[in-house]
Amino acid sequence: MGTKQFGTVILLVLLLLLPASAQSQQSYLTSRTGTLGIRLDGGVSWSQGRVFANERISPASVVQPQGSVGLFFNFSPSFRLGLDYSFTRMLREQFDSTLKPLPGGGVESEAFRDLKMNFHGATVLAEYNVLGSVGSRLSLYVGAGAGFLSASGHAYTIRVKNEVKADGTGNTISITGHNEGHRYVAPCIPATLSLEYAFLPQVALSFGGGYRFIMARGNGYAPKGQAYATLGLRFNLSK
Repeated sequence: MGTKQFGTVILLVLLLLLPASAQSQQSYLTSRTGTLGIRLDGGVSWSQGRVFANERISPASVVQPQGSVGLFFNFSPSFRLGLDYSFTRMLREQFDSTLKPLPGGGVESEAFRDLKMNFHGATVLAEYNVLGSVGSRLSLYVGAGAGFLSASGHAYTIRVKNEVKADGTGNTISITGHNEGHRYVAPCIPATLSLEYAFLPQVALSFGGGYRFIMARGNGYAPKGQAYATLGLRFNLSK
């Protein structure tokens, strides 16, 4: 077979594969048009801000696990709207070696404070795929929404006091603990970014992250926001 004949055979093969390839790409776009979808994500979160700062604790404790599940509707390959539920935690510890003088003599210190909070979030999220229908398998979604964050937990405090007795004959040393519960609900605004690759028309692997702005004014135990990074799956249900 000469070079000319070989080139003709290759051209014919490519022409035969082209319709199949176009049909395959169309199936990925069709699966994201007028369909329901389910999202599953797992990753880590980091709460930021507010009065209760973290001191003398392992950096790994600041990063906490995060999980979320959601239901969304694909209006087109470029736009989807969904409802999400998420769960994460926040841990804070403070060690204080500052000694405060007592009026009658002696000193006291709020030696240790421990804060543990659990967060349950519910949000409505709108996402726009900046790649649109250009990438049949690869998508890059930018999202924003609104919702509420329900938080519950407790703050535990240990106080140490060394007090001079009234008659001056000695000292009284006492160690006390106090456990205080905290609960609040605050509005939040999430902003997200998600890079997704569909290895099947109905299934995509997602790597993303975002930031959740928390508007809990006047609550010293509430973070200003939460950053998170996740890895998950997207399931587009067939029509």
